[in-house]
Amino acid sequence: MNINLLFSILGLFGGLLCCCGDVLLDLKGSDNQKLGTSKQLDSNWLKMSEWRFGTSILLAFVGVPCVGLGLYSLHFQMLDSNKVLAIVMLCFAFLGCTGGFFIHTFLCLQAIIVKRIVQNSKDFRTEEEKLQSADNVLEGMYKAILFPFFFFYLCLMASTVCVQIGILGGALVVPKWMVILNPIPLMIVGISLRKINPKCFCDLPGIIMPSFGLAMQGLIGIIAVVL
Repeated sequence: MNINLLFSILGLFGGLLCCCGDVLLDLKGSDNQKLGTSKQLDSNWLKMSEWRFGTSILLAFVGVPCVGLGLYSLHFQMLDSNKVLAIVMLCFAFLGCTGGFFIHTFLCLQAIIVKRIVQNSKDFRTEEEKLQSADNVLEGMYKAILFPFFFFYLCLMASTVCVQIGILGGALVVPKWMVILNPIPLMIVGISLRKINPKCFCDLPGIIMPSFGLAMQGLIGIIAVVL
């Protein structure tokens, strides 16, 4: 089998695994409330089974490296037509995938931390006091990881922007409409649906859109090889 085709298939598979991990982490229900200083504490974490967060980390553990292989395939496919773009894309992809697992793991761990603080704290009488204590812990964590969190995320998104440029510039021989199969446009769609109907689209499809966009990078690679 063509190595680029194999890596692209793994990229598609890895992105879909990440979608499943996003569902386990973020499917909270329409009654969920954003709490805390930075509004990053979700009230329904307390109702969610802890196994979901651990399983979500394991899915990302497999999925993110596979996504990286999919992007690696796109690098090779663009290399002959646009060497500079291909190298820039690979650099962003390497940094983004390096941090991708870190980002997802942090998001899962914060839910576990909040649950454990609220469930096991004996120093506070009310649930409000327990949530305030959990919020204080999360705020300290945010300050510690804020820069690498956004840096790695932006690198991952930048790698897919390079793919869009490759499609529009002809470095990747796929239909031009596939430029929309990207985490950024798909994320905009998800956010727009939430704005239009927050109750109906409070969770899906918005929560999986970035990962689904990464999966589509694998599909783009498959189509490019086949064509």
